[in-house]
Amino acid sequence: MKSREFIKTKLNELYTKFSDIRIRYEYRANTYSHLIEIIPFNFFEENEEYITIESKIEEDFENMFPNENILFISDGSLTEIINPEFRLGYDDTIKFNNDVLNIDYIVDGFNDGLDFQYSNNYALAS
Repeated sequence: MKSREFIKTKLNELYTKFSDIRIRYEYRANTYSHLIEIIPFNFFEENEEYITIESKIEEDFENMFPNENILFISDGSLTEIINPEFRLGYDDTIKFNNDVLNIDYIVDGFNDGLDFQYSNNYALAS
């Protein structure tokens, strides 16, 4: 088993056990480092079962892949995930939640009450 496959398998198991967390994973080839972001921070800060499982993952990884690095991080860490290649617990749909703007009105009612007779059209200016 390759290191990336090992990590993805373990992260899936971790997420199955603790579905309240969000996980992002990134591999950095220049440092042979596997970065794993687990959020929220307070979840694992207070969860001994999680801490035990994370420690076991680290130990197994270091024994199986001694020339590579594994690093668990969370929100507020100095190291950040830049290009995640694997995510769990994230909703990939784009959501817009704003109590001030009514997007339905903006989209559906965009032309309502606008008089385009006097609007500037620069498309033909050149």
